[in-house]
Amino acid sequence: MNISIVRSYWQHWDSVISNIVFSWTARLQWEVNPVSPTTANYPAVTSPAPLVTSLLLYLVTVCLWYRSLSRLKVRRMEEPRWLTKLVICHNVFLIVLSLYMCIGCLTEAYSNRYTLWGNGYKEEEKQLAFYIYLFYVSKIYEFFDTFIMLLKKNLRQVSFLHVYHHSTISFIWWMIARRAPGGDAYFSAALNSWVHVCMYTYYLLSATIGKDGRRRSKYLWWGRYLTQMQMFQFLCNLIQAVYCASFSDYPKFLSKILLFYMLSLLTLFGHFYYTKHIAAAKKVI
Repeated sequence: MNISIVRSYWQHWDSVISNIVFSWTARLQWEVNPVSPTTANYPAVTSPAPLVTSLLLYLVTVCLWYRSLSRLKVRRMEEPRWLTKLVICHNVFLIVLSLYMCIGCLTEAYSNRYTLWGNGYKEEEKQLAFYIYLFYVSKIYEFFDTFIMLLKKNLRQVSFLHVYHHSTISFIWWMIARRAPGGDAYFSAALNSWVHVCMYTYYLLSATIGKDGRRRSKYLWWGRYLTQMQMFQFLCNLIQAVYCASFSDYPKFLSKILLFYMLSLLTLFGHFYYTKHIAAAKKVI
């Protein structure tokens, strides 16, 4: 197909998606305009079309793939070596990237003399904006978490909680990267990055240990504490959202979104924790 035709189709698609997204954000009073000059030239920031396209492809792929595996009633079998290597590389990459983003956000916050919360966004803080942008892009890359689960035929892990979290968090961070990539956003980015260092370390150990029951109990005993760490993170973000909505110069609509989003995650993760670690323990007893 001619490149000019492809470009024409994309421009039309971009226009349609942008009109829809900006129309709805305006109705919801989400002030995503004006775009920050610090990140305006970064890919997938000014227009929502790249992100929305990625989201649609993600959701359609997951739904069709999940449905196909469910219909075929495919059983989990011995994992091929290439898939184990892929899982290990994926987790190592995200451990390194998450640690880099965590240290970067904290270093910039310290250099800019931030307090814990209550920090307004400043356009001159370009390096912090870069880390926030990188954090946003990482949320798109993390779609591969789900694809790996499907490659492993692990349908149990592809839950509503998993897909909901992966698909919504990327859109929230697009708004942050577009409107205010700095200020109080550093806290959520740094905290979530650290949690992901721990989480992907757990996944890496799980991939390298295999199915040996004794070794898994020896090295993966802290799974329930990882979930507790995630829930504590959401609680911290919830308290931050309440504080920043009242006392910070950071855009109020982002703090309000954070508040309701953290409530949803606490509810869903709380149900997951109860089902896996409390209700399951009661059955054993």
